[in-house]
Amino acid sequence: MKLPAFLLIIMAVLAYTNPANAQHADWYIDQHNEFYLQEGIATFEEANGWEGLGSNMSGYISMPRLRTGSLFITYRHFFIDRFAVGLTVGIDNEEGDLSLGDPKHNASGVDGISGHYDVHTYTISLEALWAYKKEQQFMFYGYLGMGITHYEDYYSQDTGWYYYRIPSLPSNPYDYQEFHYAIQVTPLGFRFGRTIAGFLELGFGYKGFISGGISARF
Repeated sequence: MKLPAFLLIIMAVLAYTNPANAQHADWYIDQHNEFYLQEGIATFEEANGWEGLGSNMSGYISMPRLRTGSLFITYRHFFIDRFAVGLTVGIDNEEGDLSLGDPKHNASGVDGISGHYDVHTYTISLEALWAYKKEQQFMFYGYLGMGITHYEDYYSQDTGWYYYRIPSLPSNPYDYQEFHYAIQVTPLGFRFGRTIAGFLELGFGYKGFISGGISARF
């Protein structure tokens, strides 16, 4: 009597756990693709200072009118349960005026507006993600991204009675462009939700020190 009773218990346990395990496995098999839409602040470019002339010119004060932060769209595919590889593309923009003087005393500077600038970066990068913990409603992860950034800044200088008192651009207008390597190190990422989710990331690089947004899994 003991052996059949033991077998019945094992069969009951298997009957209860197998459907749950199968459903859990199917969920991972069926949903191994993810899309992320995010915005970040304090990117590498912003923290290091824009590379062209504009706000770094001696005597100039940069007065931004528009900052979008870094805006990125990312696609990832999980090849195994915890490891994914993806592609991300994004932009980072800033526009503003250049002036001489102290904007605390005069919003336009002592000598008024002396120029204008537009700075844009366009980044494309491959990313490798490892999930420290992955559940249906929560994922704790980190990733490394390496790619390339196209950097462009455009400056125009107003001419007036103060023109000879301020540094001159090499040309007016002046357009500076370059390509350089891009990197993102994100050791901490948190995704909350199943199919449609919110997420928050902490790292350093082209996506910024802190970023977040919405994610879709399918």
